[in-house]
Amino acid sequence: MKKSSDSARFAAAARSPSLVASGPENRERTPSPTSRRLFFALWPDDAVVAELTEWAQRAQEACNGRRMRADTLHMTLAFLGTVAVDRIPVLAEMLQGRRWPGGVLSLDRVGRFGGPKIVWAGSSEPSPWLDAMHVALWRALSYQGFKEPDEPFRAHVSLLRNAGAGDLSAVVGSRPVIWTPDRLVLVASAPRGSGSYYEVIAECGVTPAY
Repeated sequence: MKKSSDSARFAAAARSPSLVASGPENRERTPSPTSRRLFFALWPDDAVVAELTEWAQRAQEACNGRRMRADTLHMTLAFLGTVAVDRIPVLAEMLQGRRWPGGVLSLDRVGRFGGPKIVWAGSSEPSPWLDAMHVALWRALSYQGFKEPDEPFRAHVSLLRNAGAGDLSAVVGSRPVIWTPDRLVLVASAPRGSGSYYEVIAECGVTPAY
């Protein structure tokens, strides 16, 4: 009975118009969608968000662009694209009643993705635990019929979009952002005129394996 109840709850959440960001536009009632754009991500705590927001501000000063809102900063582990809502309960159940092994990230560099003109924050050192989480997540997703992208996993937090040319050397400052992720989330994105808004469908804890 509990599994059936949970499935109904997640299906209802998947159709919910409630979004992470606040604002008048988020109180509009919209028709229930038949599909959602989904991704799994590590979600930072307030302290990490504050530090990354400072990086994003300095990056914007250097090369303009559109700064990511603080409430949308995250590190994507698996982007699924458009998914039918009736598949969402199974994806949500992947996070229920478990904690994923994690670790510490030292975000100590910024870079660019040329095509979408994104400025991002990342680490110059490999993170075996993060690679293992990425592999394990996609293995579980493959059992549900999702195919992992061919391009390699590049762990990053997007700071700016539509960034122009500019010197990013002063963005990082004198010390890295130390982040010990404690939330793995399944998120639905909803595009709006001012950018994407995110709704957390399900989440679970991440425990550092020291």
